[in-house]
Amino acid sequence: MKAVIAEQYGGVEVLEIDDDLPLPRVGPNGVLVQVHAASVNPVDWKLRQGLLDAVMPVVFPVIWGRDLSGLVTEVGPSVTLFKPGDEVYGMKDGYVAKTYRGTYAEYVVVPEKSLAPKPKNLSYEEASAVPASGLTAWQAMVKQGKLKPGQRVLIHAGAGGVGVMAIQIAKAFGAYVAATASTRNQDFLRDLGADLAIDYTREKVHEIRPRFDLVLDGVGKSVWADSFGALKVGGRLVTLTAPIPNKSTGG
Repeated sequence: MKAVIAEQYGGVEVLEIDDDLPLPRVGPNGVLVQVHAASVNPVDWKLRQGLLDAVMPVVFPVIWGRDLSGLVTEVGPSVTLFKPGDEVYGMKDGYVAKTYRGTYAEYVVVPEKSLAPKPKNLSYEEASAVPASGLTAWQAMVKQGKLKPGQRVLIHAGAGGVGVMAIQIAKAFGAYVAATASTRNQDFLRDLGADLAIDYTREKVHEIRPRFDLVLDGVGKSVWADSFGALKVGGRLVTLTAPIPNKSTGG
């Protein structure tokens, strides 16, 4: 089979096609998927550049990639949820014992629990863009942010991959949602369901009243001061931009 492999860390120039790799073997709980689409998330380029080497060192060569959508071609004997011919999407953790075998390949084996039926109204490309960003948004808003109906929520970078999902999740929970984006994406925020679209080039979130119960930061330190100013007493700030450990310093 073909796959996009890398022999070292670096930019996109380190990626190359190997067209003579064996098909991965299917274990008892595994599902062999013919990949129709795979997406690129921030974690993918951070892994590729070696920025996460302190916490996830790898042995080369590797196949990067986590998200996928495709067609089931074979299932393990213990698999009960899927059969050959099913359209699926999901996310594979390719990191095992310093090896990395991800989704930038014609075929991948994914644990049954890491897949779901592909929605009929989504293309393969659209479906492959959902898993990592959707799961990140859910964990940030619901698990860490303790999102509740009726709360006021501020989402930075609302037009980004996680922000797009976070807006819709918050609205589904019955929250009032404000979101930031550039001038050209204000209508996009409203189309996603944001109650208040904020142009971060012109407006200051800490001046908005009433203050917010929950703020989701997908930008970084540059918005932290304003974010704390936008929170009500007892509110939560959840950030997606924790510092990356430095292997040489241990910090």
